[in-house]
Amino acid sequence: MIAVAPELRSLFDPAYWGAMSRIEESLRLTHSKYVDENESGFGKLADRAIGGMVTGLDRHSSYYPPVQYKAFQDDTHRRYLGVGVMIRNVEKGVLLTKVFPGGPAEKAGLKVGEFILEVDGETVEGLKLDEISSKVKGEKGTFVDLLILAYDEKKRTVRVPRDEIEISSVENMSVDEKGTGYLHLIQFTERTAREVQDALIVLRDQGMKRLVLDLRDNSGGLLSAAIEVSDLFLEKDRLIVSVKGREGVNLRDFRSTSRKLFPEPLVVLLNEGSASASEIVAGAFSVLGRARLVGEKSYGKGSVQTIFPLSDGSGLRLTTAMYFLPDGSTIHEQGIGPDVLVPCSDANESKLRMQRYGDPSLTSKEFEELFGFSKISDLQKSKAFDLLTGDSNVTGQ
Repeated sequence: MIAVAPELRSLFDPAYWGAMSRIEESLRLTHSKYVDENESGFGKLADRAIGGMVTGLDRHSSYYPPVQYKAFQDDTHRRYLGVGVMIRNVEKGVLLTKVFPGGPAEKAGLKVGEFILEVDGETVEGLKLDEISSKVKGEKGTFVDLLILAYDEKKRTVRVPRDEIEISSVENMSVDEKGTGYLHLIQFTERTAREVQDALIVLRDQGMKRLVLDLRDNSGGLLSAAIEVSDLFLEKDRLIVSVKGREGVNLRDFRSTSRKLFPEPLVVLLNEGSASASEIVAGAFSVLGRARLVGEKSYGKGSVQTIFPLSDGSGLRLTTAMYFLPDGSTIHEQGIGPDVLVPCSDANESKLRMQRYGDPSLTSKEFEELFGFSKISDLQKSKAFDLLTGDSNVTGQ
């Protein structure tokens, strides 16, 4: 008997050919009869048809035409072609909220708190952030001219070269006087485990005895990265996550492979923006008794997506499996509840998000002038620190 790959078995299924006949007939009719000829080209129709087929399955499956697929791949690697800034629309203009160290923008003299007024001679007034971002981004080696409004209200035009920007998964890290380390992890990519290990070695050398791992608003990323990060904190041969495919068939159990490298006392911060790979790490640590969870219930994404590149440079992102925590439980559509609930209002969460992703070197006065509000206390973070040091209780905000 000759073995046939699963994706080729459909070629021997009459139902497949019946479906293809309906698709081809619909494609020809729409192409020739639709009122707007510009919208009924075969390429556009194919993109819409495939997109509708895939997105109708579940909210995590999707289709990427070639340009979007390239952007998706860049995001997975946490790199993009641009100048190395983060921006925010405010009344005065487009505010630079972060200038990445070593990037083209920093080398060109741009600073946090300055404003972009024009991109290549065109005003940014009235444009959405993604529109502005697309104007600033471009091919490596090209240049973009930015009209900048500085602190002193003086304007200047700065020519900035575009380059490939590598964004670290570690957004912030520190150690306080009591030896409590803090590490804010923003995504799980191919480089995340190495970046986390390097950061933790630095923190340990600075006197870290315990750690707060902040996974708030970390929407996830690669399953492999979640396993590699978990491996840094677990004893050898501990079950991290199980992945099951169609009909509950167990595809693979992922276990820790190295000895625990980093401190025993550990607290993980979660909120509703923590999803996927973040939930694998937090869920495994919780079930295995490795860490306490503080904050709010996580998002609840327990499905695994696989990327399938297509021959024309486009790609499919399909849900191919579900993952389960070491105790057999799933977080899909349920989320992970914290051990210690510290609620945070939407308004305060928005402010805290700006604080977390902004420039930590800003003084309180500079921060208020830039963002229009005073820094507020991060009570979830404070509670995590208190749990590790045995200090007083903290209530929600």
